[in-house]
Amino acid sequence: MIRRMLGLATATLAVAALVVQPRPTAAAEPIILETQCFDVPGIVECLDDDFLSYWRNNGGLPVFGYPITEAADQYNVDSDGFYWTQWLERNRFELHPENAGTPYEVLLGLLGKERLSQLGREIEPREAGPVEGCLWFEQTGHNVCNQAGNLGFKSYWQSHGLKIEGLDTYARSLQLFGLPLTSAQTETNANGDTVVTQWFERARLEWHPNNPDEFKVLLGLLGKEILDDVSEPLPPAEQCAQTPDPVSANIRPTKCPQVGTVVFFDFYGFQPNEEVILWVVDPAGEVYKFDDGDRIGASGSIENAEWPTAGSETGLWLISLEGKSSKHIADVYFTVMP
Repeated sequence: MIRRMLGLATATLAVAALVVQPRPTAAAEPIILETQCFDVPGIVECLDDDFLSYWRNNGGLPVFGYPITEAADQYNVDSDGFYWTQWLERNRFELHPENAGTPYEVLLGLLGKERLSQLGREIEPREAGPVEGCLWFEQTGHNVCNQAGNLGFKSYWQSHGLKIEGLDTYARSLQLFGLPLTSAQTETNANGDTVVTQWFERARLEWHPNNPDEFKVLLGLLGKEILDDVSEPLPPAEQCAQTPDPVSANIRPTKCPQVGTVVFFDFYGFQPNEEVILWVVDPAGEVYKFDDGDRIGASGSIENAEWPTAGSETGLWLISLEGKSSKHIADVYFTVMP
């Protein structure tokens, strides 16, 4: 039963004997690529083989930057699923097996949009209309213009894009940068540089007029900035306020228990007697999978499933049940407080 599976999960995590489940792969001959590592101070991660060709073929270091995490399974809120993910200084790579065999097997994160949200900034209102000599994006109501003659954001946007067969130049650029979310305006970036800046769904373009022509437009280090902000500890009250509410589930007595508190979960919305998979994501982002053929029960729900937090890491946890037949997912988030 589910209680047995939860008990096994807590016991296994407590003794640190759980091995992270490898992501599922299709049966095929292994493809061996030349691993890309970097002899650069402060860069200790190597590019995962799954992303190496994509990185090389679509712009490499100037477009994506160096890798700053190992590849690992990570939960994507927008897609509501776990994907093999690696963070780079300027972007985030996600491997989507449902797109295998297509140019969209690797997708980029919407880091411009995510960083604006992280900063508490809203998408800007629409501009008055198209400006002569600029690119106009009706979808978001913003112009993309050059800053000096033929140099600037317009030329950069048009001349860079993903190498996807069947797409024209505009569509390739759209896949790399996304739509503009703001107008171009002077801002101070995370490095302290005050520069003309424009935000896009997947990128932030910066104008550095004192650089050589080929480097006057630079991409912001959005991946690094997002992870650096996530790494900064929040005050306890703010940690609790940012804990998401449960989905198809309940938690008692609180979603922000002190370490040592026993919490209780209810999960519902499944098919009667359906087999389920238990997923656990710890505060470090490690993903653990338990798939032992356990069933939810005749009512399609379970009440008062117990999870002791004694010895648990402090921070945000996710406990998720996934129905094998219905694909229904029930999520409980809780933040273990020190």
